Amino acid sequence: MPNPENSTTAQSPSAPAIPSGTYQADPARSRLSFRAKAFGLIWVRGQMPAVGGTIHVIGDRLRGAGEVAAGSISTGLPARDGHLRTKHYLPARQHPTIQLSADDADIASGHADARVVVRGNPATVRLELDTVQASNGTLRIEAHGTIDRSPFGMLPPACGVSRHVHVQLTVVAAQAQTSGSRE
Repeated sequence: MPNPENSTTAQSPSAPAIPSGTYQADPARSRLSFRAKAFGLIWVRGQMPAVGGTIHVIGDRLRGAGEVAAGSISTGLPARDGHLRTKHYLPARQHPTIQLSADDADIASGHADARVVVRGNPATVRLELDTVQASNGTLRIEAHGTIDRSPFGMLPPACGVSRHVHVQLTVVAAQAQTSGSRE
C-alpha cells in the first residue's frame, strides 16, 4: 500500500506537484481499454496491451509518447479479434502498433490533446485526465476519451463497428534513474 506522505495527486488544487523527471511506462501494468457498439446493438469491450512509452514531467506540464499492440487486441472472442486484426480495421501485419503522444499537456487543466496514429493515419483526440498521481517514484495516469475512427480508413460503421470508440488509457510508469551524477 502506498505511503500517503509520498503520494501526490495533480487533480487536487492543493496537491503538491508531480515530481519532474522522465518516467518509463511499464507494459505489464499499462493498457488501452475500449468499448464500441457492434452493428449499433451491443457494446463490445476489449483492450490492447502497451508496448512501451516515455513520459516527461516538467513542473505542471507533461509530454510523452507510447505504443499499444494492435496485433494483441483482445475482446474475448478469438474470431472477432482475428477480424479486427485484418485490413478491414487494424492491419496488424503492416501496422503492428498504434502510436499515442501528447505534447505540452497542462496537468491542472484536466485534459490533454493526444495524437493517435492508426494504420499510419494521424488524428487528434481530446483525453480527459482522470488521475495523475505519483507515489514512491511511480507515476499513474488514467485518461478517457472518444476516438472518431473515420480518419483511419477502416470499414464504415454500417459494416460492424460504430464510428466512435470510447477509450480508457492507463499508464503506470517508473521514474527513470538519472545517470552521470557526480558528488
